[in-house]
Amino acid sequence: ASNSLPFDVSLPPFDRANGMSASDYYKNNSDSCSHRNAVARYASSKEIASILDVMQHSKSLNEAILKGKMVVDVGGGYGDLMYAVKRSMPAVGKCCCLDLPDVIDDAFLAMNEDSEKERLATLEPGDMFDPSTIPPCDLIVTKHVLCDFSDEDVVLALQSFRKALSKDGRVVIMDAVLPNGEDLNGKWNAAVSFDVLLMLTGRRAERSRLEWSNLADKAGFVLEDVLSTSSVTVDLAVLSQS
Repeated sequence: ASNSLPFDVSLPPFDRANGMSASDYYKNNSDSCSHRNAVARYASSKEIASILDVMQHSKSLNEAILKGKMVVDVGGGYGDLMYAVKRSMPAVGKCCCLDLPDVIDDAFLAMNEDSEKERLATLEPGDMFDPSTIPPCDLIVTKHVLCDFSDEDVVLALQSFRKALSKDGRVVIMDAVLPNGEDLNGKWNAAVSFDVLLMLTGRRAERSRLEWSNLADKAGFVLEDVLSTSSVTVDLAVLSQS
């Protein structure tokens, strides 16, 4: 008897169910895209407060450590995280939101000449795979971006980040970090449940601590720490250069 399955197991569940990738589906279904984006914005607004709280109380990401430093949010959308960082930690040197040109164009429209936002952070068009478009910086953060990419692309992105960072610069990956398989021991885990929901809505998947450690090593980094937040949807995986 054949053990083959009637579908391509390499495809995410969303792609198999809809016969196309999530990006293609949402391009052609504006109502679904609107609902998805509304949920993402709502979740992000709750996450930012928990992220800032953890940063302020951490040994490597607090305001004193980041005083005068350059921080870049890769894939930062409309800049909400960078605005919040600069408001809560004014001693940070400079904050920059980097995203694809179309996104940055929309971000400028949404800013609507808001003088406070212009003072808090800059908006820069760029590509995370092209280090020449990432401003030289001391800290790169990226929230809910790398979970959408393959392991191979994540390594390429991290290598690109490394070229833009100062000698002692760090990367902070802001995704839900899953427990290693042996740590679950059959128990329910909120982050794992969230991971399943992501796959059902078209995103790839979250990664475990071990998976991030392995990818970091391939790109010339070390997984320094994983900082839990009060939001089940986001943890802070801190990478330092090896």
